[in-house]
Amino acid sequence: MLNGLNMYTQAFKAFVCGLLMVLALSQANTVIADTKQTIWQYSVRPGDTLIALGRQHLINPSDWKLIQELNHVKNPYRLQAGSVLQIPLALVKSGPANAEVIFVSGDVSWQVSANQYDPLAVGQLLGPGAKVISKENSKAVIKFADETTTQLDSNSVLVLDALSLYSGGAMVDTKLRLQRGSAETHANPKKTKGSRMQIITPSAVAAVRGTRFRVEAGEQDMTQGTLEGKVAVLAANQEVFVNQGYGTRAEKGKPPAKPVVLLPAADTSQLPQQITALPATFDLPDMQGAKAWVAKVATDAAFNQINTELETSSQQLPFNDLPDGQLFLMLKAKDAQGIAGYDATHAFIVNARPFQPAYNQPASGEVVREAQPTLQWTAVDGANSYWLEVAGDASFNQLQINKRLQDTRFQFQEPLAPGQYYWRVRSVATVDGGAEDVGPTLTYRQFRYKAAPPVPDISQMRVRIQGNKAYVTTAEPPEDLHYEVRLDNQFNQQENVWQASRLGATFEFLLKEYGKQTLYIRHVDAEGIKSAEAVYEFDAQPEKDWFVY
Repeated sequence: MLNGLNMYTQAFKAFVCGLLMVLALSQANTVIADTKQTIWQYSVRPGDTLIALGRQHLINPSDWKLIQELNHVKNPYRLQAGSVLQIPLALVKSGPANAEVIFVSGDVSWQVSANQYDPLAVGQLLGPGAKVISKENSKAVIKFADETTTQLDSNSVLVLDALSLYSGGAMVDTKLRLQRGSAETHANPKKTKGSRMQIITPSAVAAVRGTRFRVEAGEQDMTQGTLEGKVAVLAANQEVFVNQGYGTRAEKGKPPAKPVVLLPAADTSQLPQQITALPATFDLPDMQGAKAWVAKVATDAAFNQINTELETSSQQLPFNDLPDGQLFLMLKAKDAQGIAGYDATHAFIVNARPFQPAYNQPASGEVVREAQPTLQWTAVDGANSYWLEVAGDASFNQLQINKRLQDTRFQFQEPLAPGQYYWRVRSVATVDGGAEDVGPTLTYRQFRYKAAPPVPDISQMRVRIQGNKAYVTTAEPPEDLHYEVRLDNQFNQQENVWQASRLGATFEFLLKEYGKQTLYIRHVDAEGIKSAEAVYEFDAQPEKDWFVY
């Protein structure tokens, strides 16, 4: 009878163990079914046991048995170092993590409460739900628990949806929501197994475990480019994998497009290295497939201090206002889908201040008749004097005037010799410490001095009246000059009774009235410049031929 009782007891124990095993397998399968995308891949270290792993990492330490069944481990006390255990995240201890702001420039704020936004500062800790907003020409870099960094670019909005730390940092799960703008992420640089990063946009989700990639989000679409590693992009319940050197685009409600090769970095070798006038214009290189260009200028090679940014579809980059000094240009092309390619950088120097004055008079190429003309230019803000040079050649090797002036005008003190003249002006400003900064000379002007024609010599003028016609004889006009003549009739108080131009030493005209007549005679040159008038009076009488002397 005792033997029968023992057999019954052993059978009952076997039944209970079997039932527990079925329940454990059922629970394990349920966990896996519910957490297909949330598996922690744990790398076994020397000396690890399932019991110790349960105490250290699992919410319920006894769930090590589930891990044993899921991974088909025969001996829970002997695990092979280097092997990988599949552990559902639902079983792992977790808690909220913080992110740290490690760089800020420009105008970046974060939402403290529903109606309060404070400036974002380096060292600020951000928890789950934090919202960060960047304005124009701004930048922020946020570091997460697994050393992942995300750079938030200008005019962007980023929400830290979920920051989870599993088992004291053994795994990190980060979800960011890029509502607008662009961000570049270097995910999991230490290659911690199991750590996850997702960037959610209104159109798609980019998920990675260890890579460097960009995401740009709009209201109706998103673009993504993988710079290192591989990124999974999910949209409209369809997923594509984007390898290094490729990018994709996803419109809202549509699956991601087939990945395309990123455009290469532009060749910047022909861009100017010295800018001496503003606006500064860069002629962009030809690139097949480039439909738009994105550029930013910074005062440092790391592009932390951004001065200006722009996007254009033309082949020129115009920057209206850049500071003097060493600057850096970052340039990348976008393809027809709006996917940005690789960055190119270019260093250049601006030396445009103080600005060169604008020239007022004489006009460029003007023929000046005054022997002592006046040069005039505009005042420049910040300039306290001007440096004037006047030369007889365009290379300014034959300097005739080289002096500093406080005024914005200069009149020649000595009569000029006829000929061509060239002049230019530079601004001079006093900078910090009392030093002087002489601005660049970009352009010059030229003028030609040619004396006005002399008053005609009428000492040899003769008028002969025959009937109602007057015949005039006078001296030949000088070379390159001709006469311009008009006639007044004082008898009837008539002006401009007759006039003519391009006349030589002899000419004739009809008299409309007899009596006292007045001829006004002047020289005219090839440019139409006229001399002062010489006045010749005579009395015309009818019905006789006579000379008037």
